[in-house]
Amino acid sequence: MTSAAVTPCVYVLPAGFTGWVTVEFAVPGAPALPREEGARLLRVPADGRLATSSPQELGIIDHHYWFDDGDGSRTPIDDPAAHYGADPGVAERRHDQPVVLGLHTGTMSDAGGTHVFERFYVGTGPAGDPPES
Repeated sequence: MTSAAVTPCVYVLPAGFTGWVTVEFAVPGAPALPREEGARLLRVPADGRLATSSPQELGIIDHHYWFDDGDGSRTPIDDPAAHYGADPGVAERRHDQPVVLGLHTGTMSDAGGTHVFERFYVGTGPAGDPPES
Protein backbone atom coordinates (compact mmCIF):
# COMPACT_ATOMS: atom_id res chain seq x y z
CA MET A 1 0.00 0.00 0.00
CA THR A 2 1.39 3.40 -0.92
CA SER A 3 0.54 6.64 0.82
CA ALA A 4 -0.16 9.96 -0.84
CA ALA A 5 2.66 12.45 -1.00
CA VAL A 6 2.58 15.27 1.52
CA THR A 7 2.61 18.72 -0.05
CA PRO A 8 5.17 21.26 1.18
CA CYS A 9 3.72 24.28 3.00
CA VAL A 10 4.68 27.95 2.80
CA TYR A 11 3.46 30.03 5.75
CA VAL A 12 3.44 33.79 5.21
CA LEU A 13 2.86 35.98 8.28
CA PRO A 14 2.54 39.76 8.59
CA ALA A 15 5.90 41.47 9.21
CA GLY A 16 6.61 41.72 12.92
CA PHE A 17 3.98 39.13 13.93
CA THR A 18 4.56 37.52 17.33
CA GLY A 19 2.33 35.06 19.15
CA TRP A 20 0.51 31.83 18.49
CA VAL A 21 -0.73 30.85 15.02
CA THR A 22 -3.70 28.50 14.68
CA VAL A 23 -4.63 26.91 11.34
CA GLU A 24 -7.96 25.04 11.23
CA PHE A 25 -8.37 22.49 8.45
CA ALA A 26 -11.47 21.07 6.71
CA VAL A 27 -13.70 23.97 7.80
CA PRO A 28 -16.85 23.97 5.65
CA GLY A 29 -17.29 27.22 3.74
CA ALA A 30 -13.70 28.41 4.33
CA PRO A 31 -11.51 28.98 1.25
CA ALA A 32 -9.21 26.25 -0.02
CA LEU A 33 -5.46 26.82 0.25
CA PRO A 34 -3.94 28.28 -2.90
CA ARG A 35 -0.69 26.94 -4.35
CA GLU A 36 2.62 28.68 -4.87
CA GLU A 37 5.21 26.82 -6.93
CA GLY A 38 3.60 23.49 -5.99
CA ALA A 39 3.44 24.23 -2.23
CA ARG A 40 0.32 24.95 -0.19
CA LEU A 41 0.29 28.69 0.61
CA LEU A 42 -0.96 29.64 4.06
CA ARG A 43 -1.31 33.42 4.41
CA VAL A 44 -1.81 33.98 8.11
CA PRO A 45 -3.82 37.12 8.99
CA ALA A 46 -2.77 39.61 11.69
CA ASP A 47 -4.86 37.85 14.36
CA GLY A 48 -2.92 34.59 13.82
CA ARG A 49 -6.00 32.48 12.95
CA LEU A 50 -6.49 30.89 9.54
CA ALA A 51 -9.40 28.61 8.55
CA THR A 52 -9.33 26.58 5.35
CA SER A 53 -11.56 23.98 3.73
CA SER A 54 -8.40 22.12 2.66
CA PRO A 55 -7.66 18.97 4.64
CA GLN A 56 -4.63 18.65 6.85
CA GLU A 57 -1.95 16.44 5.32
CA LEU A 58 -0.15 14.25 7.82
CA GLY A 59 3.43 13.13 7.48
CA ILE A 60 6.82 14.74 7.28
CA ILE A 61 6.17 18.08 5.64
CA ASP A 62 8.63 20.56 4.26
CA HIS A 63 7.50 23.76 6.04
CA HIS A 64 8.84 27.20 5.16
CA TYR A 65 7.99 30.25 7.27
CA TRP A 66 8.21 33.86 6.08
CA PHE A 67 7.35 37.39 7.14
CA ASP A 68 5.61 39.37 4.38
CA ASP A 69 7.59 42.61 4.18
CA GLY A 70 4.72 44.40 2.44
CA ASP A 71 6.72 45.31 -0.67
CA GLY A 72 6.54 41.94 -2.39
CA SER A 73 9.58 40.58 -0.57
CA ARG A 74 9.73 38.08 2.30
CA THR A 75 12.06 37.56 5.23
CA PRO A 76 12.59 33.95 6.35
CA ILE A 77 11.61 32.91 9.88
CA ASP A 78 13.92 30.26 11.30
CA ASP A 79 12.55 26.97 12.62
CA PRO A 80 15.16 25.84 15.18
CA ALA A 81 13.48 22.47 15.68
CA ALA A 82 14.32 21.68 12.05
CA HIS A 83 18.00 22.16 12.92
CA TYR A 84 18.18 20.78 16.46
CA GLY A 85 15.77 17.88 16.14
CA ALA A 86 13.75 16.98 19.19
CA ASP A 87 15.59 19.30 21.61
CA PRO A 88 12.90 19.74 24.29
CA GLY A 89 14.48 22.96 25.54
CA VAL A 90 14.36 24.88 22.25
CA ALA A 91 10.87 26.31 22.98
CA GLU A 92 11.90 27.37 26.49
CA ARG A 93 14.92 29.46 25.49
CA ARG A 94 15.19 33.04 24.30
CA HIS A 95 16.34 33.56 20.72
CA ASP A 96 18.06 36.55 19.13
CA GLN A 97 15.39 36.92 16.45
CA PRO A 98 11.83 35.63 15.94
CA VAL A 99 11.68 31.88 15.33
CA VAL A 100 9.01 29.19 14.98
CA LEU A 101 8.49 27.15 18.15
CA GLY A 102 6.12 24.52 19.48
CA LEU A 103 4.46 23.11 16.34
CA HIS A 104 1.70 20.69 17.30
CA THR A 105 -1.66 19.40 16.05
CA GLY A 106 -4.95 18.57 17.70
CA THR A 107 -8.72 18.90 17.37
CA MET A 108 -11.09 21.69 18.38
CA SER A 109 -14.86 21.91 18.38
CA ASP A 110 -17.15 24.82 17.64
CA ALA A 111 -20.64 25.40 16.25
CA GLY A 112 -19.40 24.15 12.86
CA GLY A 113 -18.24 20.80 14.25
CA THR A 114 -14.85 19.35 15.12
CA HIS A 115 -11.83 20.50 13.15
CA VAL A 116 -8.21 19.40 13.02
CA PHE A 117 -5.78 22.22 13.72
CA GLU A 118 -2.10 22.88 13.87
CA ARG A 119 -0.59 25.53 16.08
CA PHE A 120 2.84 27.09 16.44
CA TYR A 121 4.44 30.05 18.17
CA VAL A 122 6.41 32.81 16.44
CA GLY A 123 8.61 35.05 18.56
CA THR A 124 11.87 35.23 20.46
CA GLY A 125 10.59 32.86 23.15
CA PRO A 126 10.02 31.25 25.39
CA ALA A 127 6.86 29.98 23.69
CA GLY A 128 4.72 29.61 26.82
CA ASP A 129 1.42 27.78 26.82
CA PRO A 130 -0.72 27.77 23.68
CA PRO A 131 -4.16 29.39 23.78
CA GLU A 132 -7.12 27.22 24.80
CA SER A 133 -8.93 27.54 21.47
